[in-house]
Amino acid sequence: MTDSHFRFQSSAKVSFVIPAYNEERRILPLLEGVDSLSLSAQDIEVIIVDDGSLDRTSAICQKEIDHRFPLGKIIKLPSNRGKGNALRIGVSAASSPIIITMDADMATDLSAVEPALMGLRENHIVVGSRAMKGSKTQGVSNIRRLITNGFSLFLRIVTSYKIADTQCGFKAYRSPVAKVLFASSRAKGFAQDAEILDLAYRNNLSILEIPVIWTAIPDSKVNLVRDSLSSFFEFIRYRLNGAKSNLISGLSIHNKNERKAPQEEILNFFPKESIFKMTEYRIDILFPGIRYNEIQELADTFNSRYPEYQVQHCRRTIPDIVD
Repeated sequence: MTDSHFRFQSSAKVSFVIPAYNEERRILPLLEGVDSLSLSAQDIEVIIVDDGSLDRTSAICQKEIDHRFPLGKIIKLPSNRGKGNALRIGVSAASSPIIITMDADMATDLSAVEPALMGLRENHIVVGSRAMKGSKTQGVSNIRRLITNGFSLFLRIVTSYKIADTQCGFKAYRSPVAKVLFASSRAKGFAQDAEILDLAYRNNLSILEIPVIWTAIPDSKVNLVRDSLSSFFEFIRYRLNGAKSNLISGLSIHNKNERKAPQEEILNFFPKESIFKMTEYRIDILFPGIRYNEIQELADTFNSRYPEYQVQHCRRTIPDIVD
């Protein structure tokens, strides 16, 4: 597999998208761990989505980003709306070829990063699993193991996929795949993990499961009974509502006078987090989550600045976008 026909405006190689809610006591080790990876600081885009924290989460993260990650950013949401919503916003803001999502408490050891990157060479998505042979878990209570395994069994019964552990917070995606899947998702809470994987399977995307080292973190934000029941009913609602992925809107651009795609410097006009798919004669620039009137404003401004290019609205499905 190759993403050579996509263009990414960020110099980063990997975006880490981390939702955080009142994590001032636990997020620092994660940022230090990411900084210690073999990747250089210029290769990493860290995106912290502060989901309405009431503590010093944003201030602590901003200090670390200023010190360690020149390409990092913090997105501060005005109120707490759930992990799924925070991830959707964070993924839409990423601008590198690979997106890794993980929990702020670093329950999943960062040793999973390298095999995840290797797995993406041949797969669209890599999923961390606590249930695979070779995984190691620590501090997992019997009730947590029962509920997690029960939810995964339920998903295997009602869906066509065989992922052993959908709820592990560590997942890696090719960036265009992540953007279209998260833009199509509707779940606001923990059911989003299952929803994203279901959408991926429905669109014939390849998914690799890898073993991870996972440690139960004290004072977890997850309420096992409440959040499991909420995820169960949220996923049921998603399935009953048709479980369909959205069409992704965008602009298709080509030179009026020459049969060739726009020069790459032209692309700097558009938001860097967009999906840029190149062909020989045109480029499709897709804007997951952006409204039609905003896209029209971009088209009008671009037309006035670059009249030699023809701009048309387009809508693409996941198979249209992803190999």
